[in-house]
Amino acid sequence: MCCLVFSIRFGQGQTIENLKADLEKLSQKAGYANDTLYLNKANDLGFMLAESNPDSAFVFLDKQIEMCQKADYKKGESDALKIYGNALQNKGEFAASIDYYKRSLAIAQDMPDDRLIPGILNNIGLVYFNLGNYAEALGNFFEAIKGAEQTGNLNVEAAALNNIAMIYFEQGKLEEAKTKYQEMLVIYRKMGNQGRMILAYNNLGDVELKQNKPLEALDHLKVGHTSALALQSPEFIEMTARTLADIYVALDSTDKAENLYRQSIAIAKEKGYGVPYSHSLVGLAELYFGKGNYQEARLYANEGMEQANKMKQAMQQRNAHELLAKINERQGDFEEALANYKLFKQYNDSINNAQGQRLAATLEAEYEFSKKTLEFEKASLRQWWLIFSAFIGLFTFLIILFIVYRNRNKLNKAYLALKEKNVEIESKNEKLENALDQLRSTQLQLIQSEKMASLGELTAGIAHEIQNPLNFVNNFSEVSAELMQELKGERSKLAAERNETMEEEIIGDVIQNLERIHQHGKRADAIVKGMLEHSRSRKGEKILTDINALTSESLRLSYHGFLAKEKNLNGIPMPIERETDFDPNLPKLKVIPQDLSRVLINIINNAFQAISNSDFISDSYRDYNSESKPLVTVSTKNLGDKIEITINDNGPGIPEAIKDKIFQPFFTTKPAGSGTGLGLSLSYDIVIAHGGTLNVKSKIGEGSTFVIQLPKNL
Repeated sequence: MCCLVFSIRFGQGQTIENLKADLEKLSQKAGYANDTLYLNKANDLGFMLAESNPDSAFVFLDKQIEMCQKADYKKGESDALKIYGNALQNKGEFAASIDYYKRSLAIAQDMPDDRLIPGILNNIGLVYFNLGNYAEALGNFFEAIKGAEQTGNLNVEAAALNNIAMIYFEQGKLEEAKTKYQEMLVIYRKMGNQGRMILAYNNLGDVELKQNKPLEALDHLKVGHTSALALQSPEFIEMTARTLADIYVALDSTDKAENLYRQSIAIAKEKGYGVPYSHSLVGLAELYFGKGNYQEARLYANEGMEQANKMKQAMQQRNAHELLAKINERQGDFEEALANYKLFKQYNDSINNAQGQRLAATLEAEYEFSKKTLEFEKASLRQWWLIFSAFIGLFTFLIILFIVYRNRNKLNKAYLALKEKNVEIESKNEKLENALDQLRSTQLQLIQSEKMASLGELTAGIAHEIQNPLNFVNNFSEVSAELMQELKGERSKLAAERNETMEEEIIGDVIQNLERIHQHGKRADAIVKGMLEHSRSRKGEKILTDINALTSESLRLSYHGFLAKEKNLNGIPMPIERETDFDPNLPKLKVIPQDLSRVLINIINNAFQAISNSDFISDSYRDYNSESKPLVTVSTKNLGDKIEITINDNGPGIPEAIKDKIFQPFFTTKPAGSGTGLGLSLSYDIVIAHGGTLNVKSKIGEGSTFVIQLPKNL
């Protein structure tokens, strides 16, 4: 979770070291303890300490509050008390933080200048937000916005909008949250506050990632990360790098995600950003686990867990223990796996209970929440209804009391019913987990079976294709041997009887045969070298590939593999007609050639099978134009920002009833025992992993067309 609620503080771009150096210079002047410049600078340092190391901030702020009181500097004292509340809030001591915020608010309300009040109300709202009391939080945020509008404090107004968006986010109202973040971004653009604009882009991206829109999220985070680098702000560089890493994980771009997690880790470690440090360590450990590098995964997971324990972050503690349990299980350390799983369950239950309490508080305050939202949106009309609203408000308050009382009774009953259900669910969990393990094992076996079937078809195609040059080599070798026997016989005759013209013709024929043997030997050698080159490519590595050449080779291998298995086409002698239309302007793309070749061969194989055997089509769809020649057409096209590969056959077509199912795992139209139903499913996943699309168009009696589109910026 990367969206941030935040309090307000100026002085962006300063560091703790710079502030300490500035204070050291100011302290050399006489009477510095009464100097407002010194006291304001000290509050800036206190704010940064509260954010990075709350424990060290408490001692510093105690002295700072005392100095402001002695100097009778009310603004500085109010600021220092508010910062103390920030430090307590950062440590999770919410009740104590409210006390300091209220002391700060009381001083600010006694001052003639009321510009401090909105910021303090915003911070009080943050405490109620963390306690799950969204109604109180919302009330303070709305009051903060009202005060900010009156005093022209755009910074507080934008911060409160951000925090209201967080309430929407927690309630799952993602579009509403996105709207508030966009309003916040507009304000920061108007102010020219580059740092807070970065935060807005980051939060927008996090909402879109939650909405399962990783590409939209990526657009916002690229803008935010580029701006953070230009601003040279370690805080924002770390934050956007961490969110970018989460997005690339969702897009299965593990190398980019790993680099960004490492960037986040380095900055967080250097600057002492505890929670982000833990987040990125656990994220990096997840990547290594996915790659099968369990030793590295365990190292980073343990480090992330230690940091989470230090910061008392239950979410990261839960994630780290869950991952460690998986790693222990893979490494055979079942005792340690059980221990980590128990800790995972403990933290998970704690988080779920906290979320349940927040949900209950939200349900109790639903009426109040809606009422205050309406008040905020119609603030310009409120002055006309103040007296009337007072009476209505009293009546409404009595109704709310009744509703809350009734809802609490309902919630208590629901809670008891939920406890009973939990007992029942936990008793079934173990059975479901065992069934899930068996299902995963079966799925892995079926996927492996499909891959082996694809390999068998590829091997058959290669064997059939290499047989042609070998047949030529054998035939020309036999003819050459016979010619040499004739030449030997002619040479054994007496000089007067020898026919030199015939000898020259035989020698010429032998030379031509040797040239043809050499030519077809080269062809066989090229096929073998091509396969060796293919096998040397590392699994999963994207390399710059000629798509036309790869498509042509896939068509040839599929065709020869099909010929190796099939002798005729519904009684019509082979071969099937093939046509190609390759765009000569097609650029090379970075793809995984083995995977893309598997997709092409699988779809072309299906095309050959469709026009050679319609047994899998129901009787009502078999009556198609049998007089036309069986034809498979493969073409490529440059579409500007992407390329298109089209595979068409003039077979019986795909019925509408099954067209939407052909890409589903384990769905097959082939007879029992003839397929796993994973070919097109795996092909679809491979194309999607390349950032492309795979679609099918089909009409009964006219054939089928599969269209693959791949972006050029792979």
